[in-house]
Amino acid sequence: FVTSSMEQFTWSYLLHAIQWLGPAFVKLAQWVATRRDLFSPQVCEKLGTLQNSSIVHSWAHTDQMLVDAFGKTYAERLKIHPEDIVGSGCVAQVYKGELLLILPNENPNGAGIPVAIKVLHPRISQMIEQDLIFIKRIACLLDALPSGTIRAMSLPRVVENFEDIIRRQVDLRIEADNLRKFHANFGTNNGGRTEITFPMPIAGWESKNVLVEDLIAGETTTFNNDTVGKSSVVTTTTTVLPISAFLSDSSQKGLDLRRKLARPLLESFLKMLFGDNFIHCDLHPGNVYVKTTTIVSSSDQKERMHHTIVFLDAGIAASLSPQGQQNLRDLFKAVVLNDGEKAGRLMVERARYERCSQVDGGIEAFSKGISNIVAEFHDNRKNGLTLGAVRIGVLLGEVLDLCRVHGVEIDPSMATIVLSTVILEGLGRSLEPDLNLIEFAIPFIMGKYAYKSKKSQE
Repeated sequence: FVTSSMEQFTWSYLLHAIQWLGPAFVKLAQWVATRRDLFSPQVCEKLGTLQNSSIVHSWAHTDQMLVDAFGKTYAERLKIHPEDIVGSGCVAQVYKGELLLILPNENPNGAGIPVAIKVLHPRISQMIEQDLIFIKRIACLLDALPSGTIRAMSLPRVVENFEDIIRRQVDLRIEADNLRKFHANFGTNNGGRTEITFPMPIAGWESKNVLVEDLIAGETTTFNNDTVGKSSVVTTTTTVLPISAFLSDSSQKGLDLRRKLARPLLESFLKMLFGDNFIHCDLHPGNVYVKTTTIVSSSDQKERMHHTIVFLDAGIAASLSPQGQQNLRDLFKAVVLNDGEKAGRLMVERARYERCSQVDGGIEAFSKGISNIVAEFHDNRKNGLTLGAVRIGVLLGEVLDLCRVHGVEIDPSMATIVLSTVILEGLGRSLEPDLNLIEFAIPFIMGKYAYKSKKSQE
């Protein structure tokens, strides 16, 4: 018998333990929080608090980092109050502030723009290195267990690639470059549908330890006089909430909104994967927000609502080599056409290194293995290839394990992309388990989907 107070104490102790273990362990807990199909809602809800409740560092550290990055006079243009902390993640802390467009003596009205200021935590690089040593040892230990499920995850391979990726996250100049590239890839969004956007870094206000970007505001309300036709007042209200806030709303209105959000979420990821070959690899719910703009005119009192999905923390991004991208596209084609054996042979032919050809029947064994994996997923088509029926992340994990067993080298970024796919797949499943994967994937797989041109036609 466990009392509620004992349960609360246990969870409190566990969450604090995860935080103190280090930022890499927090990332692992964030992944668990997305998998409501594998873990109970209580576990996901408790671990989900790590996405917004990491340890807060001191203002003294923040001030020193700002001085180091922008000089002692930074406060003449960048206005920050020490208590205005928007959030603190496992790698950095974010403040809201205001950036004056020109110097105060040249701008007596003090006009500026709202900004978010991200500052790395103290000693974060050293902590990451310590965490990686421990995680690598755990991954090797788990991989040695006699479990097909665990071995299919190919944990040592995932950790090896993650080691390089997570190190990039502690250099905010890389995140600034990534954000600019995502902006260029997604272009200008038109109204009338759910949009995808990213924060924009402010030119001249970025360094290894500090990044200033436009602020994704929490809640604002504006009033404008509309004199077109007849006089009226237009009220515009903007709210920004993490996407996890929408997962618990099971009303009909809530379910409809979740379906509306799931489609562009999956569509944007497929565009990153197959269209741009530049993938945001840290899309846990804490980094996915929904910006809702509600417009009401006093003339008709009709409420017009528009949703924008905002992706944050773009420090971890990956791209596949041309061979790796083609292998991934062929693999998805094989699921559609049930031709895994051909996909397997092509993967061997494109590999920079492989042992299959050095073993009698090796190529045939590898191709047959890919064929068996694909056949299992293809058979699910009769029940519908929905997010609730299939596990694309599992398929990709099994392919990675088969490559390891047969010595077929693949793009190192594939392991990171598999992990990102698992995370986003879990989030998409929580939003809309009946969403059909094939309906969305085929245009991307066949190379016939043009994101910008499609949007411009709507």
